[in-house]
Amino acid sequence: MSIIDKWRGIDAHTRFLIAYPFWFLLLFGLFYWGRFWDVSSLGKVIDTALRTQIMDILQLFLDNHIVNNYEIVINPLYRIVITPECNGLIPYFIYLAGVLAYPSRIFTKIIWGVMGYIIFFIANIIRLIIVTKVVNIYGADKFFLIHDIGGNLLLIVVGLLMFKAYLKVAYES
Repeated sequence: MSIIDKWRGIDAHTRFLIAYPFWFLLLFGLFYWGRFWDVSSLGKVIDTALRTQIMDILQLFLDNHIVNNYEIVINPLYRIVITPECNGLIPYFIYLAGVLAYPSRIFTKIIWGVMGYIIFFIANIIRLIIVTKVVNIYGADKFFLIHDIGGNLLLIVVGLLMFKAYLKVAYES
């Protein structure tokens, strides 16, 4: 019995539990952690392109604020720096690892992977706009609450709802 036959003989949930850490480590290793150790210049290119797109879009919505380079100047004493962790790839990779690990047709994986990217990108833009507006109105002391708690909660809810919808479609196909 070959390895492929053994793999096919394992139930879908167990295969998911085995495959998810593989996809998670692969995605993060190539496109996220790799940029720290110069393993993957592709991660740096993707990060730079994403943050540039994010800043261009934020400039359209944050007309009262100065958007410069990777910073949003709230007032002369306070600015929000858009770091590589603000590009939205972390929650997207967590979601995408699940899509890639769960047994379904390749076409379903591609559609939900692309759709997930677009939805996470939009949710991340909304998150950054909300963070900027709240900090501007209520002050810098609300940054932790709105960014670390509220913003991350938004991305977690979006990811869980999308993965739930993906599972329903993948199960039916």
